[in-house]
Amino acid sequence: MLVLKSMEQCTVAETVLAYNRGFSGYFFDQSKTADTLIWKMGKEELSPTHSLVAFVNGEPAGIVLNGIWERDGQKVGWNGGTGVALEHRRCGVGQALMEATLQIYREQGVQLAALVAIRENDRAIALYEKIGFAVCDQSIFLEQKAHDHKRSHPTSLKNVEASSTEEGVLSALQKEASPSYELLEGMPDDVYSLDFWTKPLWDIQWRTIENKQAVLVRDENKQVIGYALYRRIFENGKQTTALLFQCEARPERADREAIVRSALAHVFSPWDKELYRLTVNLPVSNEMAIRILQRAGFDVMAKQVFMTRSLV
Repeated sequence: MLVLKSMEQCTVAETVLAYNRGFSGYFFDQSKTADTLIWKMGKEELSPTHSLVAFVNGEPAGIVLNGIWERDGQKVGWNGGTGVALEHRRCGVGQALMEATLQIYREQGVQLAALVAIRENDRAIALYEKIGFAVCDQSIFLEQKAHDHKRSHPTSLKNVEASSTEEGVLSALQKEASPSYELLEGMPDDVYSLDFWTKPLWDIQWRTIENKQAVLVRDENKQVIGYALYRRIFENGKQTTALLFQCEARPERADREAIVRSALAHVFSPWDKELYRLTVNLPVSNEMAIRILQRAGFDVMAKQVFMTRSLV
């Protein structure tokens, strides 16, 4: 027998068990302890009141984490993860969780339902499409692990195309493409005011990311000609990770590629440190940044689809 309960009605142990069973064998390791699951809920602004746990014959068998947010004057229901235990997949548990979620959204006056899914997860995408979601955008995760850069030798970005495989790895980003560019540290709001910034669909989720930073690229006339949105992660006072979210150049510029290279060089510095370098939800439409990073030794870790459904 299938029973759905609000997370508030469940013990922490039941919730953690449902989560770990639901995401077992997932594309990334999603295992959680009580502490890390609670931390995830708070960090991502997910609500125990609006999240659900599925029980089959009294045992935790699935979970959906939900948040309800105000975004640009619109009430948005965000699905922060849906998982079903392996032995209960293809038995209607996932569909029951999703249909109950949509009912919660309607009761709360949600106007737009949104979620992301790994692009290769055909079953999940088919389920979401079955209940009315549609793919609106796609994003890519590219990674360069800390030890990989040791394979390379410094080289100019201008010569990436001519580099060997070994020389074409991340050290190719060490030098700016043009010394005439000025790079200024800023805040995300500095980017939002630019006339060539286009708000990506993942902005719904972007608001929950902590410690966001921006870098602005200016030309000799002090005009902003490019930007990057990123985050640096520190552990015990030492930087361990550099995350890139978005990187663009002013579209009418003939030197767009050099501008993007300069911004990327800043985001993924310092070069004398072993860092985990990663793009997070970089839009696949940003072909230039993706091409530059892949030439510089970044590998595809995953791709995601962004899906929405109107509830009005």
